[in-house]
Parts: sequence; structure tokens; C-alpha cells
Amino acid sequence: MYPIIYIGDRAIGTYGMCMLLGFLLAGICAYRKGKQFGIHLEDLLIIIAFALAGGLICGGLLYVFVTYSISEIILFIKQGDFRFLASGLIFYGGLIGGILGALLGVRIAGCGLYTIERSVVPFIPLGHAIGRIGCIMAGCCHGFEYSGPFALYYPNSLSGLPQTQGYFPVQPLESVINLGICLILLRVERKSRKTLDLLFIYLLLYSITRFFLEMLRGDGIRGMWNSLSTSQWVSLAIITVCAFRYLIIFKKNHN
Repeated sequence: MYPIIYIGDRAIGTYGMCMLLGFLLAGICAYRKGKQFGIHLEDLLIIIAFALAGGLICGGLLYVFVTYSISEIILFIKQGDFRFLASGLIFYGGLIGGILGALLGVRIAGCGLYTIERSVVPFIPLGHAIGRIGCIMAGCCHGFEYSGPFALYYPNSLSGLPQTQGYFPVQPLESVINLGICLILLRVERKSRKTLDLLFIYLLLYSITRFFLEMLRGDGIRGMWNSLSTSQWVSLAIITVCAFRYLIIFKKNHN
């Protein structure tokens, strides 16, 4: 694929470009939705800024702890080489950090959590779908070795993947599923009247999806423990929390 494109003499990394485009598109859609609820642009920008900061910090930190051992991290620090802090991102870390940052931004901006949730949450998977295109371009997060229909090849990958080897198209599959989740959330948003309902529905749908998508991946930098990847363990934790929440709601409604 094309991990780097050139506009004139300027080299642009497509991974970062797609991340930025996804974030911008999700932000624009959230703003248009938020106008229906009287949300001001400056308040939304505060929330987005905190969400972006939290997402980058936590996504980067999770990547570091999954990729490097503690001894390697200590050695980097002793050598004064902090480039490892900008070596990559893991979506789940970014998602959790983004949610925490957004909650802080909501508090600072003084906005209603319910209206912000209805404006922002449905478009998280939309931004993610665009961001995954960057993974296709860069050759990261690739699927298992595969030569069937829709196989992807990475002749220009920065990861040094064999040019003649095909891989299962797990990134575009995840993009399509994320678009489907976006449509589901937009439909639910019209009927939802509970705070954090949309957020938990999104977390549940994506966690189930991610757990099974991990089985289709073939990249090595994911962290494995007891035959499950880091993202699968996080998925199971989120699914458990969501199931517990809905169990409590079910019991309340039937008492």
C-alpha cells in the first residue's frame, strides 16, 4: 500500500492523515448533531481537545506496555531516548483515554452529559472506520496470511512484510462493521432517553466485534496472555461490565 504519500516535496504519513481525517469527520458530524441540542462550538471544541489528548496519551502508553518489556522501557529512559513513546497507538487505550478526557472536558465546559453523549457517541465508530483505512495504507494491524478473494498485499509496507504474501482484509472488514455500528447508534439515539445508554451500547457492540476480529489478525505486536490478545482481554472486561449494567437495569425494571 502507500504508508507515505507526497504532495510536492512534502512527505505525509497516511496513517496519521487518516486518523486526523477520521477525527475531523466525527467532530463535524458531532457538531451538526449537537446544534440540535443547543451545544456551542467552543464547548464542543473543549471536549474534543480533552478527548484527543486523553486518547493519544492512553493509546500510546498501552502500545508501549504491550510492545516493550519493563527492562527495555527503563533502558530507553536511562539512555534519554524517548522515541518509544511515539512508536504507535492501540485503539482500546485511545478509546478509554478519550472517554475519560471527554468526561473531564464536559465538566470543564459545563455541558449536559446526556446531550453530549447523543451528539458524539454515534460518530465514534465513524471516525474509527476512517482511521482503519490508515492501517490498510501503512500495512499495520494486518490479517492472517491469506490468498483468497479480497486479499491485501503490502509491497510498500514500513513493517517489512513480504511483497508477494497476501493477508486477510481484516482492517476494511472492521471499517465496514464500524459503519454499521454507527448506523445502529444513530437509530437508537432517536429513541434513547437514558444517560450513558448509547455509550454502553457502543462499547458492547464494538467489544464483541473486536474479540472475534482479533482471531482474524496475523500481526505479532498485540501482546498475548493465555492464548488471548490484549484487546481480547479488554473486550471481555468491557463485555462483563456492560452485561452487569444491563442485568442491574433488568432487575430494577422487574421489581
